[in-house]
Amino acid sequence: MDPAFKRSLIISAGLHLLLVVLLVANFNFFRSEEVLVMPMPGDMAAAVPLKATTVDKSAYEEQVKEIKEKKEQERKAEERKQQKIEEDKRRVEREKRQEEQKKKQQELEKKKQEQEKKLAAKKAADEKKRKEAEAEKQKKLDAEKKKKEQEKKKQQELEKIEKEKAAKEKAAKEKAEKEKRDREQRERDAAEEMMQEQMEAEAEARRAAKAGQILTEKQRYLAMIVAKIQQNWFVDDTMRGKECRVRMRLAPNGFVISADVLDGDRALCESAMRAIQKAGNFPMSPDPDVYDALKDLTPILKPELR
Repeated sequence: MDPAFKRSLIISAGLHLLLVVLLVANFNFFRSEEVLVMPMPGDMAAAVPLKATTVDKSAYEEQVKEIKEKKEQERKAEERKQQKIEEDKRRVEREKRQEEQKKKQQELEKKKQEQEKKLAAKKAADEKKRKEAEAEKQKKLDAEKKKKEQEKKKQQELEKIEKEKAAKEKAAKEKAEKEKRDREQRERDAAEEMMQEQMEAEAEARRAAKAGQILTEKQRYLAMIVAKIQQNWFVDDTMRGKECRVRMRLAPNGFVISADVLDGDRALCESAMRAIQKAGNFPMSPDPDVYDALKDLTPILKPELR
């Protein structure tokens, strides 16, 4: 235990003992003044001689109070002193621990740096070896590649010669075959052209014959159609020398689909339209080509007066 703190405890114990004595003797102060012997604790008892004193109660209490306050201040001062000593001690220990920790951390950092340096050196050496190995490997690969390229080039030259030879032979063969095909094609074209001309001549002859036949049939049927209109047409002398042009559309069976006046004398045209409507159906050829020539007619109708 710290000596100063021990001394403070002794003084405090003596003070408490003094207070007990005063409480026991308190009754005698109210009756009369008496001689009081005050015991002193520890070294104070040895240093202060005993003497009898007449003490006033209020002065005594004031003195006791001052002694208590002084002791309390000394105690608090001692406690603060001890607290400061403890705090300083803890601070020193904390700083010591921090310093030790800092030193330890520095040592760890140093070891770490040394390890990293060793690792970096090893990595650099390994990388150097790897690059040297790769360079040697690449050198061999380049040599093999060069050799293969030379062999490939030589092979390509041989293949080129063979291809050129094959191409020339193929071109000559194709040329001969083409000339043969062209010759045969010209012969076929000449034969087909001759046949086509012959067929066109025959077709033209047939068309001419057919056209003549259709024209003849058209004229024949047109004459029959006009004759049937005349049969159903009532005319008088006032219509003499007059005419009417009409348009007639006929069905394949000769039925009148429509009939319209194009121009002519009004009275004559009205009479002609009545004759057409009265006739109803007209003669019609069963030949489709003849029907095509007759289905749309524009005859000029003139009355036959005797």
